[in-house]
Amino acid sequence: MTEVSDASERLNRDGYVVLPARLDGASVAAAREELGGLLGAARWGTGFDGTRTRRVMAPLAVTRCLDTAALDPLTLAVVEQGLGPGTQFGMTCAVQVHPGQGRQVLHFEQNLYPLPRDRDVMLTAIWALDDFTAENGATSVVPGSHEGPARKPDTNETVPAEMAAGSVLLFSGRLYHGAGANVSDRPRLGVAIDYIQPWLRPCEAHALSADPAQVRLLPQRLQELLGFNQPSPYFGFVGGRHPREWLIDHN
Repeated sequence: MTEVSDASERLNRDGYVVLPARLDGASVAAAREELGGLLGAARWGTGFDGTRTRRVMAPLAVTRCLDTAALDPLTLAVVEQGLGPGTQFGMTCAVQVHPGQGRQVLHFEQNLYPLPRDRDVMLTAIWALDDFTAENGATSVVPGSHEGPARKPDTNETVPAEMAAGSVLLFSGRLYHGAGANVSDRPRLGVAIDYIQPWLRPCEAHALSADPAQVRLLPQRLQELLGFNQPSPYFGFVGGRHPREWLIDHN
């Protein structure tokens, strides 16, 4: 069994899988430093987002420190195995959970779309830039909760998705999950990247949040994930042409 098929099998069975050591120490340190500066200027959240949690939305529009994570070949291979070709980003967000933050309400991401729970149209990757532990608020997941109708799981059903910095948690858009409570003495930092099927409207308007001049310089696969793609001849074009041609012409 290949690495991709093994990860896909665990994802299908449990609703989530941890892929360890996908970023090296230097990449993790660089991302932690750059995002730390952006998060330092961010406001505290409210309600569902957490009053002791800071977020930076659309980090891929303002920094290149996450490109390696966003283009990780194993993650993308598992995503495309589950969602098919032409996937794009949904929401992207850097999340720093600080000491004193309580447990987040359990939820599932696909609830954003008025669709049946019979298949995945979204997968989420959460990249650990600090070690994720039960004490510092590692994402709590309810194994197997991606199957069956919507419900209200009990917190006793959850397990913390603990992983070392540089690892990634990949889970179904139907899986119940939530950030854990941070009872440690230091914050923990992660980056969430949603991958969705090409016919869905993403939560984040990437074509507006990302500067076309910067997008023009990105690798082609990253341009496609940001929505500058034409997954079929009559879907995603600009004036009847591929968005890549539009980027070139608007130099």
